[in-house]
Parts: sequence; C-alpha cells; structure tokens
Amino acid sequence: MKVQTAISTQNKRGFTYTLTSFGKAFINAASKATHPVMDIGAAYGVATLPALLTGAHVVAVDIDESHLQAIRDTVGDVLKPHLKTMQGRFPHFDMESESLSAVYMSQVLPFLNGEEIETGARKVYDWLTPGGEVFIVSFTPYIDHVKAFIPVYEERRRQGVRWAGYIDDVAHYSHDPAIYSHLPNQIHHVDADDLTWAFEKAGFVIREVRYFGEEEGELPSGIRMDGRERVGLVAVKPFARGYRGELGHWESIATVPADIVPPILREWLYKPFILSHALKRVCSNFAVSISDQSIKPMYADEVSALQCYTCPDGYVRETYLGNVEDPLVYARVTMPETTYRACQEALDTLGNRPIGETLLYNNPNVTRSGFEIKRVTENDELLFDVLVHSHFYKAVIEKSSRVPELWARRSIFHLYGHPLLITEVFLCNIPDYRD
Repeated sequence: MKVQTAISTQNKRGFTYTLTSFGKAFINAASKATHPVMDIGAAYGVATLPALLTGAHVVAVDIDESHLQAIRDTVGDVLKPHLKTMQGRFPHFDMESESLSAVYMSQVLPFLNGEEIETGARKVYDWLTPGGEVFIVSFTPYIDHVKAFIPVYEERRRQGVRWAGYIDDVAHYSHDPAIYSHLPNQIHHVDADDLTWAFEKAGFVIREVRYFGEEEGELPSGIRMDGRERVGLVAVKPFARGYRGELGHWESIATVPADIVPPILREWLYKPFILSHALKRVCSNFAVSISDQSIKPMYADEVSALQCYTCPDGYVRETYLGNVEDPLVYARVTMPETTYRACQEALDTLGNRPIGETLLYNNPNVTRSGFEIKRVTENDELLFDVLVHSHFYKAVIEKSSRVPELWARRSIFHLYGHPLLITEVFLCNIPDYRD
C-alpha cells in the first residue's frame, strides 16, 4: 500500500506532510524538554502526537478548531493531561516569556508576509528558554506548479529585495488548479537567506539551514521540481552572558558561554576535533583501556539522541583514554544494534585502538553532528558508570567530601548512514590543553 504523504487541510492552508529530519529533531528536543514545547500549525498532529509520546507537554496551535479536535480525539486518556490546544493565527497571539523549550513550524511561513515572519521570530525568541530551539520547514520558490514565478523571484533577489518569494496572485502563476484551489491567493515561498536573516536579527544562533526535496519524504506532482522545494532551519536561543545554570542536561556548544566552564576544561571541550590526537600530546604513554563492550540498555537520553525508541538496548563500548595508570577521559560509544550489526566486523576487531582515528576520521562515508556539552552532576547515571569503572575515581571519592565536578561533550556520527553516539567525560586530573 502506498503511504499518503500529503493530506489536504480543512482551512485552505495547503497540505500536511510526513515528518522530515527537522520534525524528528523537534521530537528529540521534546523528549529532553524541561518546559512545554509548541507545535504551530499542528494540523492533524503529525508532530504533536509523537512529541506527546516522549513524555513532553505539548501546546498544539492551529487556526482551525476541527484540526485541534481531531488531535484531542486521537490522544488517549493517559496523554491528555500533557496536551494543550490553542486556536490562533501565528504570530497574532502571545505566550509567557521563557515558557517553552522548543517550537516547531512546518509550512506555516507560506501564509505570512515578511513583517509577520520578523515579528514571529522575535516572539519565538522571547517565548523560548535559554538554550531552547526553533525548528522550521517551509516551501521555497522552487515549486513546480508556480515555476513561472521563478524568474520574478530571481530578479527580485538580484535587486536585493527582501522577502522576494512573496506571491500576491498564485492563480496567475500556477498551472495546477488542483493545488492552488487548496491555497489562498497570496503565498510566501521563503528562501534560506531571508530565513537566516530574520532569525539572526531576532537574536538566534543558526545551527542548521539547508534546502532539501524528496529525499526526506515524497512530494506530490506539482510540488516536486529540482530538490530545492523545501528549506529547513534549526536555530537556538543562546544563553545570556553571565548565565550560571547547572547545565545538568545536554546543550548545544554554540549556545553555552565559555566562561561558565572551568578554565582548564574550556579548550578540551571546545577545541579538539580528534580527541585521541590531543591526548597523545599530553601523555607519555597513551593507551586505550577497555572497561566493557556489550549489548545492554542505553541511557534514556542516548535513546532519544539516536532516535531508536523501539529498541532501548544497544551496543555500548566503554573505555578510558590517557596514560596507562592515569586515565584522563572516560569515553562511551553507544549505538543501536542495527548499527552494530552493519559494522560488526570493524567494531569486533577494533581492540584497544581509538575508534575515532581508526574508523571515523578521514572517512568519506562518515558524517558528524555538532557538539553538545553538559556538567555531569552528582545524580547523573553517566557519573555512576565513570565511578564504577575507574579505580582512579574510586580513590578520589574516598578522599573527597563531594563528587568532583566533571564535564562532558558528545556528538553523533553516521557511519555508512548508521548512527552512533560518542560521549567523552573529562576527568578531574586532565592537564592543560596543548595545541
């Protein structure tokens, strides 16, 4: 049976589409949220429903009450207390400042003019907590049914016109009545430049912005064209200068002020792309000591980061890096069993070699995400594993009235398309970083 990937809405606002990677990233953010998250233009709940399943509190916003009723009818009694629905047209409603952890908007911007998008960006910035993220998916001018508009758009861009993708007469440019009959006659197909400009102007740090097409879900005929049909953006509200939060949860390194990190750890967290190379510069007898490597339950935040909710067990490799008798870093490699099975031969023969420089770096079949960092607090299960496996840390704890302050960083790799997560905890005996 062919999956229906585009369903028309009840309010003449186009179609609702299956989740892209930007929508899935929102679900991941919802799973870690400390405040409610918001799905603007929720339609039938394509993003709202899976976000609720992560345990998040979700505010679903739509201009059509029938869409919101459909979501309420779908949600079971267990999840209903986590759902709030709100009828309204973005950006013409208000929320409390710093009341949301994440905001998602899929195909909302086509129905706003440039001034409304700028106002909306400022409002979302105000609503988000520091470190909160906004996820956006929107159509671009490169849409087949209005391709007659592309020369107009490109000429506007050459002239430096802001919001050059605004179409004031869709019927004039469209060759497909089956599509434009589901749309208002004014539509706004934004591009990456305008989107970046508006959200940076509002104060956001842009984490990702890119064009994409059918590689993230089939598009109907009349929409699909050349692979630039959609633009996605992820932006982060940075922490204010002077922020002194506990950072007991993972935060994008782009949003964390360096001055809250202990000085000796700043360069270790922010600089080395290949950690083993940096450690070799400060070690007289560098070694990798394996503590454990087996199939076992992953941490909840690892399951969320890897988006493997249906299989919480995975392959976990725990090692210490540093001098033979003086470990400096606890490293934890976590992956779904599907990744392990796909790469089993390479992993089983890895031995005590660093996984990064052996399998991942200088490999054209590998991609890597940006870093996240956090302070490892006393109740963190990550700290428990550090202590259980480290004789060094057992000795420190016996001499100390409190758990030493540890910091960690992590990033996600994709090896031949298969995800794995590497977490590195810098132990308290780490020396000064050397270039």
